[in-house]
Amino acid sequence: MSYPPRPSAHPAGGDDLPHEVQEFERLLNKPNSDMTGFASFFNCAEIWVARVPARLDVMGGIADYSGANVCEAVLGRGMLVALQPRTDRTLRIRTMQVGKRSLPIETRIAMDYFDSGDSLGGFPQMRELFHSNPLAMWAAYTGGSIFTLLKEESIRLDSGFNLLLISAVPMNVGIGSSAAVEIGTLSCLNAYLGLGLDAGRLARLGQMAENHVVGAPCGIMDQTTIVSGRKGRLTHILCRPGSVLGEVAIPPGTAFIGINSMVRHSVAGNPYGDTRIGAFMGKRIVNDLRAHTGRAQLDYLAELSVEEFRNQYLPKIPERMLGSEFLARYKTHDDSVTTIQPDANYRVAGPTRHPVEENERVLRFIDSLRAANEGDESGLTTAGECMFAAHASYRDNCSLSIGEVDFLVEAVGKRGPASGLFGAKITGGGTGGTVAVFGRTDALQEHIPQIAVEYSRRVGAMPDVFEGTSPGAIEFGALRYQFGAKGWQRHHI
Repeated sequence: MSYPPRPSAHPAGGDDLPHEVQEFERLLNKPNSDMTGFASFFNCAEIWVARVPARLDVMGGIADYSGANVCEAVLGRGMLVALQPRTDRTLRIRTMQVGKRSLPIETRIAMDYFDSGDSLGGFPQMRELFHSNPLAMWAAYTGGSIFTLLKEESIRLDSGFNLLLISAVPMNVGIGSSAAVEIGTLSCLNAYLGLGLDAGRLARLGQMAENHVVGAPCGIMDQTTIVSGRKGRLTHILCRPGSVLGEVAIPPGTAFIGINSMVRHSVAGNPYGDTRIGAFMGKRIVNDLRAHTGRAQLDYLAELSVEEFRNQYLPKIPERMLGSEFLARYKTHDDSVTTIQPDANYRVAGPTRHPVEENERVLRFIDSLRAANEGDESGLTTAGECMFAAHASYRDNCSLSIGEVDFLVEAVGKRGPASGLFGAKITGGGTGGTVAVFGRTDALQEHIPQIAVEYSRRVGAMPDVFEGTSPGAIEFGALRYQFGAKGWQRHHI
């Protein structure tokens, strides 16, 4: 390997290490006789480790695939991926949860399954492989990331490895669990193979795995945040296709947290996919109108200003349109990861309007936070208003909110800035998942437990609250563990 080890600056199990790393080391150091440890999974060969955070979609959300600006946070919860080489051509993948007693899930993949003749197969072949057994579809995120890396970087592995995922990130709650698996897997392989891939490339490979193997039409926002996010900062990303423009300081005495609605969320579901199709239909209609007046074609809807869109294009975009009608008139919606169904009736005007307006909301939100950091307290209220407006657009333009999520947003709104709660919104792909809340730290500590109790009376269970912050993949780096006379020793890479 190209990375020499250097001694850790922190004691093993130190409190400054992310919780998932501490848990990994606790289990790693259990005696071989204790089957709750890793004796049946790892031997004494070196182990490579990456750790990535969950993300909180503060502003931008589904506008990412339309080329918008977005503003994202990294949460305290995360996922650890540990890799140990094998001598055969097998990928052994195990996943387990942190924080509760639960059974691990495991599968094995013969690396020959990745091949087609003398070379690697194609994405359709991999998608069919992982979708052929519903009980093993969870492995598409990890296995798909491995395959995508090998294919896109022209890598040939002579042997496989054991890959362990330890996660404190619940699945399907809208805090980037899918992207965490992908980026965690890719970051671990990047360190193990000494590839030196940069943040942009890792994010793009993760998105490709989710689009082409998992089959979810996500944008690149989640992957970019999890790779490039920094502890205690918001990440400003321009999704054309995924450039980090900078960081935004969180105003002193304030924080962003997430409340889990406990309604499962998935970007592979129809509401999200149909909204994306509607936005791309709208872009195709706008470009057709522009072609008739000799103007350049748009690569992204968010290239339009709100004023230009409302005055020149919105009146000419239908509220709804049958897929068959659109295909007959325009042939294609120019989106390679979604398919228009001829008999489906798609919302078009709302999903097209949303990213154009959201792009300007995000920029206003960022300016407001920066003003607050310079002492303008009104910036806190303005930033919160942007969040409430973003939620309203998810609900009204895209039909991506639900009653449970609206309840949580309204509970924050009823308390308002006078109580120290400034804003709230649905996150990510919508239709459930997590609500982002912005407020003063003391107000969040006082009011969020009250809101959680109120919500539990509605749904019958207490919701999880996601708080804290932790390093992104690049900021964290990677670890290598070696076994010697003093047991397992950790080295930072």
